[in-house]
Amino acid sequence: MKVLYIGCYRDGTGWAQAAVDYILSMDAAGIDVVPRPVKLNERKPELPQRILELEKKSDKNCDVCVQHVLPHMLDYNGRFKKNIILYATETSNFKRSIWAERINQMDEAWVINNEMKTVAESSGVEIPVKIVPHACDVSKFRKEYEEIDIPNARENFIFYTIGEFTRRKNLSSFIRAFHTEFSPEEPVSIIIKTHQYGVPPENCRDQVREMCLNIKAGLKLYPSTDDFTEDLIITDYLSEETIMCLHQACDCFVMPSYGEAWCIPAFDAMGFGNTPICTDVGGMADFMNKGEGILVSSREEPVFGMIDTFNDLYTAKENWQSIDPIGLQKAMRYVYDLYNNDTTDAHKKMKEKGKNRVEEYSHENIGSLMRTLLEDVN
Repeated sequence: MKVLYIGCYRDGTGWAQAAVDYILSMDAAGIDVVPRPVKLNERKPELPQRILELEKKSDKNCDVCVQHVLPHMLDYNGRFKKNIILYATETSNFKRSIWAERINQMDEAWVINNEMKTVAESSGVEIPVKIVPHACDVSKFRKEYEEIDIPNARENFIFYTIGEFTRRKNLSSFIRAFHTEFSPEEPVSIIIKTHQYGVPPENCRDQVREMCLNIKAGLKLYPSTDDFTEDLIITDYLSEETIMCLHQACDCFVMPSYGEAWCIPAFDAMGFGNTPICTDVGGMADFMNKGEGILVSSREEPVFGMIDTFNDLYTAKENWQSIDPIGLQKAMRYVYDLYNNDTTDAHKKMKEKGKNRVEEYSHENIGSLMRTLLEDVN
């Protein structure tokens, strides 16, 4: 079997990383895979050597075409025995878009989590829908990385998040929960690693700092916003290696997102034993459903404020999940108290659960799943 894999794996984004890992998973499972890129930005990330080798292969005589693209970009081709769309969604439906119409032109749809399968079928997708979770090079969790010095956080317990500065990530809830729950006298720090596509790092940093100051002013807990714990903000580009160093240096990852198809940083944090605290939604609800972290309950509410997207997606006719703010505070306090006062090894056991769970999503395991789904091609 020979598979043509079309995706944005050269874009240097989370979506691109997912594509890289899917390609490497197919290769690890012995599938003859030929990757071809779709470029959506000007970034030139460093790619694994194996991807570069696979790109050199001929794309003639491929049996299957996997298109890991937005459904807007799909192109059915009858010369393949099977055309597969692999895509992501992060709200309750896409009924107002052309996605279902486009997806139904294909032979099969692959989605990333259980919630997405339900959303697809309720949004008008009529072709078979199969779940193929994200894969990961799990060997990175077993490496020792260079220690990094985090000013003003030495010896502190560090809550942190990594994600784009966009409304969907709901970073304000993380900041608000931290400063409401923890006083400046406690040895606790907060790190916000974020970025905004097309915005210079210094401008993004100013926007994040302003948001933090507004939240502190709104909380009205101290005479001045200067009396709160300092928000440590990182908006510069960090290499993958440095991101791993950051995971290694921190203690508890928080992602209060309204919706996540997967959330690679939360998954990576779990691999480092950093007890993720996340909204009970999407991929996070799948890979943290056995006590590897804490899933905080949420309520459904209409999507709002996603201006820089397609006109027919992320509208108020879709819903997403808004995390319970008090539940988030309690979860952060619970993890911190376990860290400080654990007499039952509960914190250690939770960390080990996370480290063990990531092994299920290795290139070899996900590649084996993909191979099984492809074996029925005639």
